This record gives sequence, structure tokens and C-alpha cells, in this order.
Amino acid sequence: MAQGRPKAAAKRPGRAAAATTTTSARGARGPRKGGRTIAPKKLRVIQQQKLKKRLEVGIRMKIEREAVQRAGAGLPKKLAVVAAPRPPAATAKGKAKKSRG
Repeated sequence: MAQGRPKAAAKRPGRAAAATTTTSARGARGPRKGGRTIAPKKLRVIQQQKLKKRLEVGIRMKIEREAVQRAGAGLPKKLAVVAAPRPPAATAKGKAKKSRG
């Protein structure tokens, strides 16, 4: 016959509460953006993927250049593609990165 108080199950309130909140928060956010890929285990497949990506980038850049050239051909003034100005390097070193949000 057992005597005394029965033992309570060991609990870790900090970790148990955090684990339940993170899993519930993950579900509330919904699905993530972007495609899902399974990392290949064979080196040949990795090399093929790199080649394919490089070719896709090259084709896209060529198409963009042709589009700019065609758009500029019909205009009386030369068309210039302007890039966004970069922030000064001195201010970027002193401050932490800003989050995109």
C-alpha cells in the first residue's frame, strides 16, 4: 500500500509553454512562400541544377536587355535605366541591419 503523497509528473513550465505557443503560432501564420525543394544527395544533380539556374539567369538578363533596347528605340530621347542609390558606407557600419517588415 502506498503511503504519503502521490508523485506529480515532472513539468518544465518554461519549455512546455514555449513549445506549445511556437507550434500554435506556426499554424496561425499559414503556409510559407516559395517552392519546396528536397536537397539532392548526388553531386551530378547539384551540378545540373547550378547549370540550369545560371542559364535561366542569362536568358532572363538577355530578354530584359532586349526589352530595354526595343523600348528605347522608339523614343526621341535616350532611355536610361536608373538604379536605386546606395546608402553611404559610413552609416551602414555603425548601425545594425534594418529588418524588412
